[in-house]
Amino acid sequence: MFLVKTAVYAQWQPNVPVETRTLDEIYQAAQAERCNQLRVAAGGDAKGYWSGTIEGFQKRFPLIDLNLTVDFSKYHDSRIDRAFYAGNEDIDIAALQTLQDFSRWKAQNRLVFYKPQNFSDLVNGEKDFDGAWLPVYLFGFGQFFYDSNKINESEVPDNYLDLLDPKWKGKLILTYPNDDDAIAYLFSVQTAKYGFDWFEQLAQQDIQWVRGSATPFILLSQGAENSSSKRVISFSTTHLDGFSPAIKSKIPSKEEYLSWFQTIAIFRSTKCLESSKLFVSWILSDEWQAPLSKTTTTPINRLNALSGNEIYANNSTQTQGFRNFENDRAVVEWWKTQFETTLGPAVGPDPNSLY
Repeated sequence: MFLVKTAVYAQWQPNVPVETRTLDEIYQAAQAERCNQLRVAAGGDAKGYWSGTIEGFQKRFPLIDLNLTVDFSKYHDSRIDRAFYAGNEDIDIAALQTLQDFSRWKAQNRLVFYKPQNFSDLVNGEKDFDGAWLPVYLFGFGQFFYDSNKINESEVPDNYLDLLDPKWKGKLILTYPNDDDAIAYLFSVQTAKYGFDWFEQLAQQDIQWVRGSATPFILLSQGAENSSSKRVISFSTTHLDGFSPAIKSKIPSKEEYLSWFQTIAIFRSTKCLESSKLFVSWILSDEWQAPLSKTTTTPINRLNALSGNEIYANNSTQTQGFRNFENDRAVVEWWKTQFETTLGPAVGPDPNSLY
């Protein structure tokens, strides 16, 4: 049974038409299917990454019972695969960082081919042309986030090499690169640039190593209200709403930073097909993405052109770098082993149990 289920299927893929229904029409169809609960597995290490999505969907479609669970993508995909092999799949949609999973799931004939109305305008290279998987949100790490109550912007480095300066000893909060593929990629780029001596010396800077990419931002925010806190800077985190406004950001002008599109797909095993199509159509609609385009790159080319937030015109980051990294598991594990050789295993509580 295991060998059959993991075999790569030779498939003829039909030309799936682009969705023509409005969101309200799909909503009506979703109500008619009487789905008990729409279950979404969302990758992240803090519920705040997806809280706006949950609130927005529930406000727009109050009659759809959405259960969106946030956890590390590597745990979500493990549970999804276990359920598949056990024959008791219970996740309708996955929106994950583990980009390597989606091609495999498609090859195993486990994904619904679906093209929302904006399909032709979604960024190329980040979508499957059959509609099996699609880009949803741009994520990224590598900016400096700092406590502006304690240091000025002019003091923030414009490169990672300067973090070896003794003045930063005891002041950094960083995420374990051996616990998260995205952080591993970020560190791999810098270690390849500066050498393992850089990483070894950085590790001697009395760093507070933590699990989860949101944790440094949260700890910096808490420290901003505490004059005795010495931890003031991180480059392995990202902004979260609802925390201290004293935490500011600065892009290092001399470095490459990490960007990628979290990827979304519907599973063929879903018993909530119309509700799943509604969620994907809504999250990739102008209605939801247009306000986001004012401050970030979206998956929709037209919105990015209007806002000027076009990641592909930025020579300091490339989304394909992380996608290629994720698909070469031997390389990923090699780098994570290098980092763990220096730091030891990642220790600390699961951030999803805290934040």
